[in-house]
Amino acid sequence: MLQIGSFPFLFKKGKLHIMLIMNSARRQWILPKGNPEHHLKHYEVAEMETLEEAGVTGKIVDKKLYKEFETAEGNTLRVYPLHIDTILDKWPEDYFRKRELLTAEQALERISRVEHHKAVKYFSNPSKSPLFDKHLIKKHPELIPKT
Repeated sequence: MLQIGSFPFLFKKGKLHIMLIMNSARRQWILPKGNPEHHLKHYEVAEMETLEEAGVTGKIVDKKLYKEFETAEGNTLRVYPLHIDTILDKWPEDYFRKRELLTAEQALERISRVEHHKAVKYFSNPSKSPLFDKHLIKKHPELIPKT
């Protein structure tokens, strides 16, 4: 089974930050995710789930830059990097979900699900992540870390 997720991020004081959410059972910190919807492209599902679950609006950096991670159950989590534009005060699932904007190091300490941990590790690693690619940054100047 395929699930679609996002890696919602922004640069704050020159440092990468990631928006994590509490899962619906309120037991684990995870990235926003959901199931594919037949009337939406996968990257649109990632944007929608991020808005609904985390109260964040933004844009998928590049719809071809997703990365897939295998879950402990043998499913696949496809993760799209989403640059955060706005963090809303109210959002569709705010009545039962917590969220936190964390550094990559803080996020890695909180996440227990292996596939989410791998996604954060991958997208936050300057030597592996496409988010730090000079050609991508040239196309998307909003990715340049603000000091």
